[in-house]
Amino acid sequence: MAAALLLAVLVAAAPAQAQSSDSDPLVSRSLPFAAIELMPDAPIVVLSEEDLHALKAWTRDFAAWQQAVERWRRQKLPISWNEFLDHSPKPEPPPWLGGVCPLLEEDAEFAEACGLLGDWREDPLTAKTRHTAAAALQQREAPKNSFWWRNLHLDGLWSTTQSNIAAIGLFGTHLSVSVEGRLQVFVAPGVMLVSVPNPYGPRVLSPATDWGLTYRLFNAGGATVHFNLVHAWIFGSAAQIQGTNLTLGGFSLTRRVRPR
Repeated sequence: MAAALLLAVLVAAAPAQAQSSDSDPLVSRSLPFAAIELMPDAPIVVLSEEDLHALKAWTRDFAAWQQAVERWRRQKLPISWNEFLDHSPKPEPPPWLGGVCPLLEEDAEFAEACGLLGDWREDPLTAKTRHTAAAALQQREAPKNSFWWRNLHLDGLWSTTQSNIAAIGLFGTHLSVSVEGRLQVFVAPGVMLVSVPNPYGPRVLSPATDWGLTYRLFNAGGATVHFNLVHAWIFGSAAQIQGTNLTLGGFSLTRRVRPR
C-alpha cells in the first residue's frame, strides 16, 4: 500500500513540473551581424559604333594636327600661333574619352588615343620647350667618358723633325683628351711602328711608344684630321742603330661625331 501511494504521488507531480518548465520563456540574445561586400560594383562602359568611329577620326585628325604644328615650327617666317590656330583649329576629343582612358588605356583599341589625349591636354609650345630643355640637360649631364672612342686616333704619315735622321712612323694609335679648344694631349703613351735607316743594310722596322700633343685641323667626310707632335722611344734593334729618342710629327684620324 505504501509503495502504491508513493507511485501515485510521483505520477501526479510529473505533469505539474513539466508544465512549469514549459511555461518559462527562453532568454533571447541578439547576434552580431556585419554586411560584407563580396564583389565591388565594376564600372560598365557602353560605347556605340558611332563612338568608336568618332574615336578613330579624332586620333587621325589630332595626329595630323601635330604634324602641322611641327611644320609651322620649322618655317623660317611662320605666322603667329593665334593665326595658325584660326587656320588649323585643334581637334576636340570625344567628351567621354577622359573617363574611359583610366579604364581602357591598356586596351589596344584605345592605347593610341589615350596617349594622344595627354598631348592634347598640354600646350604644344610649352611641351616643346620642356622637352628641348630636358634633352639638353640630359646631354650636358651625360658622363663624358662614355664617348672615349671619340678621341681614339689612328696615326699615319709621320716623319722625324730632325734633319739628320730619316725615321718614318708608318702607323699607330693613341688616345687623347681635350685641353682647350682644338688642343688635346695624350692620355697615355701611344704605340707606333717606325722605320729607321740601317747603314749596314735595308731599313729596320721596330715598335715604339710616343707621347705628345694633338691639334684638331678639319673634318673630312666621317672623320676628323689632326696634327700631332710627339716624342717617341724606339724598342728593339733599331734603337741601337738610330738611338732611343725621336721627335716625330704626323697626322691622325678620329671618328667624326655629327651634331644631333
